[in-house]
Formats: sequence, structure tokens, C-alpha cells
Amino acid sequence: MFAMSPRAGRIVALLASALVVLVVGVAPAGATSPCAKKVLADWFDNSRIDDVYPLHCYQEAIDAVPAEIRDYSDAQDVIAQAMRKQTGRHVAISAPSPGSTKDETPVTPPIVNTSAPSSVPLPLYILAGIALALLAAGAVGYVSRRRRVDDE
Repeated sequence: MFAMSPRAGRIVALLASALVVLVVGVAPAGATSPCAKKVLADWFDNSRIDDVYPLHCYQEAIDAVPAEIRDYSDAQDVIAQAMRKQTGRHVAISAPSPGSTKDETPVTPPIVNTSAPSSVPLPLYILAGIALALLAAGAVGYVSRRRRVDDE
């Protein structure tokens, strides 16, 4: 076919091997490690971490929590707590993405005593006032009509 010099053959072989190393050896940027997937699968199972994993798996799992799960669940907190339990140290959770608006301070709802007499809703008071006003107007109309009939 065509003849290749030994030097050109080595260069082609070197480029081909470099291409193979790049394609096979480098993981995609969004890929998660298998141990991080195991930690996340453990959390998805029952919202807690039951098994013990290598320490790097916990941090990789915290970094790999999808945005929709991160925003609406406590997955990062549970994984960090499992990591603290294993190491005995406090671990900083990765900062949320700039687009995330999740507030870090928990909001506790006010305590409402529904058995107290003050638990009647405001619209019910308004409707009762309107009903009383209509009854009063009807009574005034009835009394004025009776007086007119009696005067005749």
C-alpha cells in the first residue's frame, strides 16, 4: 500500500495510544464514582445511610447529589451526618449552587391551639356580621311596614 518510515510509525502509534488513554482513562465531568452511587442508592432506599463506606465516597456522594434532590430533601445533611458518625469530625457540606435559593435556617411554623375559642377564622366573623346586618335591615323594614299599615 504505502510505506511509512519507522519514525512516522512510532509517532502514529504514540498518538493512537494517547487517544486511547484519553478516551478510556478520563471520566466525563458529570460522572459519579461507583461508591458515590452506592451511598446515594443507600439514601434513596430509606432516606438514611445504613452501611459504612470509605470516607471519600461520602464527600463524592455529597457533591453528586442532583440539584432537584438537593433543593427538596435532606440528602446532603444525612450523608454528612453519616460521614461525621464514621470519622467523629464535622464536615463542611459543599456550598449550594449560585442559582439555589434554599434557606439554611429552618423555619418553624407558629404553634396554633385549635381547641381555643380564638380559633374561629376571620371570614366566619365577617359572614356573621353581614348576616346580622341583613337581619337588622329586614327587621327595620318589617317594623316600618307594620307601622304604615297600623297608621292607615
